[in-house]
Order: sequence, then C-alpha cells, then structure tokens
Amino acid sequence: MTAKSHHPDADADVPPHVIRQVLQLVASRGHSPERLCKGLGFTPENLCDANFRVSYRQTSQLVRRAMQRWGDPAIGIATGARQTVVCFGLPGLGMLTCATLGEAFHYLIRHQRAAGAFTVNELGILDEHHFVAEVTTRFHDPEMEPFFIEEIFVSSVEVSRALVGSHFRPARLELRYPRPAYASAYNEYFRCPVVFNAPLNRLICDMAWFHCPLPTHDRYMQATLQAQIDQLLAVDQPRNDLVESIMNLLRASVDEAPGLAAIGAALNLSERTLRRRLSDLNTSYQRLVDQVRYECALDLLKRSDMPLVEIAMATGFTDARNFRRAFKRWSGMLPNQVRQGAVAPRLNAWA
Repeated sequence: MTAKSHHPDADADVPPHVIRQVLQLVASRGHSPERLCKGLGFTPENLCDANFRVSYRQTSQLVRRAMQRWGDPAIGIATGARQTVVCFGLPGLGMLTCATLGEAFHYLIRHQRAAGAFTVNELGILDEHHFVAEVTTRFHDPEMEPFFIEEIFVSSVEVSRALVGSHFRPARLELRYPRPAYASAYNEYFRCPVVFNAPLNRLICDMAWFHCPLPTHDRYMQATLQAQIDQLLAVDQPRNDLVESIMNLLRASVDEAPGLAAIGAALNLSERTLRRRLSDLNTSYQRLVDQVRYECALDLLKRSDMPLVEIAMATGFTDARNFRRAFKRWSGMLPNQVRQGAVAPRLNAWA
C-alpha cells in the first residue's frame, strides 16, 4: 500500500493578512477583488472571519493573477508599503507592548506564522554595530520569491517607521535574486544601498535602532497583555486549502447544506474527483458538514438565547430531538450542558 502524498503548500495554516493587503491594493486601483478571488475557494467576505486561514498555494495564485492582469511586477513593494502594525493582527498588538524596537521584532518573529508570514524570518546580531533580519522562503518558487521577500522587508520597514519615526532606514539590503527592472523602487523606498545576487536575503540595520524605545510601551501591562495574546495565538492543526474552501461554502448555507455535486461545481471539480481528494485527506464530506454544524451550534448556544428548536433548524435539523442526538454524538454532552458553562471539546473532521 503506497503512502498518500502530502503537499505542504496546500496547508491552510496562515491568516490571510497578505491577501487582505493585495485585495485592498487592487480595489484602490479600481479593480474587482471578487474577480481576483474567483475559483480560489474563498471570497473577500471570508477575510473578515478571524478563524479563516489560507495556504501558500492560494496566496501565490492570487498574487500571480494580480501581476498578470494588471502588469505590476512591483506589487510586493506596494503591498508591504500599505501595512501597519495592526495588519499583523494580534502579534502586532503584542509588539506595541514591547520596550524597544528590537524586542518588538523578536516578539513578532516568535509569532511570525500568526502574523501572516509565508517566509521563515530570523533576527540576530551581525556585529557590535549592526543587527540583521534574515529571510528565506518556505517553498521553492523562484517566480514568487521577490514578491514575498519584498512584502516582508517593506512591511517591516514601514512598521519600524511608524513605531520609531519616519527617519528610520536600514544600513544595507541584500537580496538573493537578480536585479529586477524596477530596482529603482528599492532605492527610493529603503533609502540605503541594495545588493542583488547576494548569498542571502538580509536587511542590515544600525544597532542604535535595535535599542530605540517605543512610545507605546507600558511596563505594568506588558507581561499581562503578552500572556493573553500568547494564549489566543495557540497554534491550531493546519487544514488543507480544499477542506477550508469546502467549509467556507458550507458555513454560508449551514441550515441547508448543498450536495457534494453542488460543492464540486463551485470548486470546478467533479463529484468523483472531490470525493477521491477528500478520501486522500482521510476525511469525508459528511464529516465536514458535521464539523460546520457543530461549530455553528456551539456559537449559538454560547452567544444567543435561541430555543433549541430554532438552533436545530439553523444548523440543518428538522427538530430539536435529532439535534440533541447529533450534538451528543459530536461532543459527548447535551446542548444544555454547554449553556450551563460546560466546556465542549473541539471537533476535528480531518486528519
């Protein structure tokens, strides 16, 4: 029996912070975000969901479309330049509690995946006068490497300027890839020497910036807020992007789940192919339906006073009795126990 192949670039394990910025950039230029997302398994509305995650494959496909349709190879610079500390999500809030810029970036790197990074980022001391941020890509994709490197370095500089002043600038930027046609944009933005075809992707800065104090620091609140953020950022098991796409479609019609054929049509897949791909992921369509119903039921039980019969109908059941039976099977407890404060277990519909 052969092992089933796993494609890490299809793991939906990163918040869609980069996609959000690309779509806002596209909209600001008068283009349609909805059109750019078509066929990728999500819509712009999904980006408002705090629990929504995307894969590298989805993100790189969207960026490729943006480049091809609007002929802008420098979109990585434009995307990074739009970002603020808020765009990093909860890790950005944690940065604001730190005492210095160096401490803030150490905190961000500790939570880099939760901040939306598709790169592997490290911060270190180069010598007594300089510190360095080194970036590598998670996947071998030479065509997309400049975008992801530009986005992470430009956003880091943009946030640094917001935190310590617009006069912030690196000492030197080193990049592994060849000099692009739009290289002048690097000099204009970074305001420092730029070296292409270098051994590593590195942003080198004067040590004085590392120790620069942040005006948002509060020594009394730092430990408390960071502990709360760290708890909220506990890492979940990543989902496959196909699974995430199906669940997004199901969440939009949880009271009347569409059939597998309709889901396949929405994803440009035949019913047979969809069933096979779900089997390869050790799950099934019914298990995904059950998980979406369970998540919705938990939310309604905890956040509303709706009678059980209404919750049953809202989650696709015809009566409260069948709902109770299903909820007991999913969680091992009855709905009223959750309303009384019992902690319901997580349901994981795929391996």
